[in-house]
Amino acid sequence: MSDQRCDHGLIVGQCGHCKPVPHGLTANVWTTRGGSVFHRTEACEALADGQARAARFGRDVHQPTRSALADAMAQGRGACIPCFPAYRPSRTAKPCLVRENGRWVPGLLTEWRRGGDGRWSGVVSYAADGEQVTVLKDQDDLRPAP
Repeated sequence: MSDQRCDHGLIVGQCGHCKPVPHGLTANVWTTRGGSVFHRTEACEALADGQARAARFGRDVHQPTRSALADAMAQGRGACIPCFPAYRPSRTAKPCLVRENGRWVPGLLTEWRRGGDGRWSGVVSYAADGEQVTVLKDQDDLRPAP
């Protein structure tokens, strides 16, 4: 391993600002002060849905700001699935479609589980009502991504 240092004094490859951007993400992203994910663009439909939901519940709505991916990830934010469908946070995660309120929306399948009845369920993350959720869904509510 090389001991070469970046401009921040860290070993190259260990610095969140200097290491290569993970496949499927961008170096700069959009966030809001009250949100939990980062977006590719400030015009993201899921971002607008989240802000509308916050307003409906009387919460503050914050303007999106552009920031470095490394900063957003350091804050514990995840990737907006509609914005970054090619990004997989782990090697085992797979893009999928999730049935939510009668619609098929893009999601990310991270784990399969077999129930005592022999049916499969999947742990999936997807955007619902302007928020990113992670839930266990029945096999009938999941499809492979096209």
